[in-house]
Amino acid sequence: MRVTAITPQKRDETKYNIFIDGEYAFALPMQDILYFKLKEGNEVAEETVGFIRKNLIYIKAQDTALHFIGYQMRTVAEIRRKLTEKDFSEDTIEEVLVFLEKYGYADDKEYCRKYIRERLRLRPKSGYALGLELRQKGVSSHIVEKILAETEIDEDEDAFFWLEKKCRGQWPPEEKKKKQIYDFLRRKGYSYETIGEAFRRMEQEYGGEE
Repeated sequence: MRVTAITPQKRDETKYNIFIDGEYAFALPMQDILYFKLKEGNEVAEETVGFIRKNLIYIKAQDTALHFIGYQMRTVAEIRRKLTEKDFSEDTIEEVLVFLEKYGYADDKEYCRKYIRERLRLRPKSGYALGLELRQKGVSSHIVEKILAETEIDEDEDAFFWLEKKCRGQWPPEEKKKKQIYDFLRRKGYSYETIGEAFRRMEQEYGGEE
């Protein structure tokens, strides 16, 4: 194995990218490069490369991932993106993800369950809109559809909740206000039928008030 290039990183000036046999291997600070006697054009023992990957790079990547998910739960795609931004190799990233999934630190199904439950509790949206948000976070459509199918979402009640909240006790709203509310509910992902039913219900419950 030969060190074919050592180049400074743009994002982190304290680290250098190490290329072995023409391929990116890992990034190290200069003190580690000097310690392991890595130099462009020189041979490097396979054992040395293995030691660096296992005892320096992998542990650093694992710590980075654990710190990243320490503040809040993340999707597998978000963790992968974070580690990629830190210039860890694909092999190292996959190894870290296997560890995280094995011990339940990265679980897209559980992430979906908690995300949907929290969104419905605080700021309800349609199943379609929630699914779109989860897909944007990198969760596969298969997992999203499975968890949505398991979740009870009362879109009629949620749409009525928002309509009632937006009207603030004033019914019927002016035409301009009515359109703004309608557009708001559409952005929440509710269907034309669901929105229409919410307006009909409001009319039944508040239309007769003086």
